[in-house]
Amino acid sequence: MRHRSNARRPAALARTVAAGTLVLVATAGCADAAPGAGSYPVATPQTQVLATPTASAGGYQLVAAGDPVRVVLPDADVTAQVSGPDVEVPTPAPGQPLSAVSAPGVLTVTFTATSGHLDVAAAGFLGLDEKQDPEALTADAPSVTVEPGHPATLHLSSTFATGHTTLTWQPLGTPLVTWDFVVEID
Repeated sequence: MRHRSNARRPAALARTVAAGTLVLVATAGCADAAPGAGSYPVATPQTQVLATPTASAGGYQLVAAGDPVRVVLPDADVTAQVSGPDVEVPTPAPGQPLSAVSAPGVLTVTFTATSGHLDVAAAGFLGLDEKQDPEALTADAPSVTVEPGHPATLHLSSTFATGHTTLTWQPLGTPLVTWDFVVEID
């Protein structure tokens, strides 16, 4: 019987060593992701540059505010980008907390053309708050013209409520691009 139990010991030992090695190898890769108790992974920038999304009559795009979108239209090929809103945070009375639920702000829409000529009407934009109620947008011009070598900027003002908001551009009468953003007043 001893001979049998001695014969099994090397096999059992080999399995134990193999399992221990597997655990060490598996946990060795975790050092960067979880350096200590209570740690969590941190998002890092991607090493590759992603292509600019393209919107056209057959392809709608939903993007985050700040992301550029190439928009291919029958008479022009433009890149559109929204920044903001730049919100005028109200100043509370001394000793009082900030309690505003809305504030005036401005969205800036920039256009750059690679080909063609486009008159961008301010009426082609629709803002919606998180309850899907329309934002009353006031433009600094009824329209702007963009063509190669001549970028254009349109400013859209409103009183923005705290929370999720979208801005949709409808140059052909139907939505082509929607920029998604959150308004924080604090």
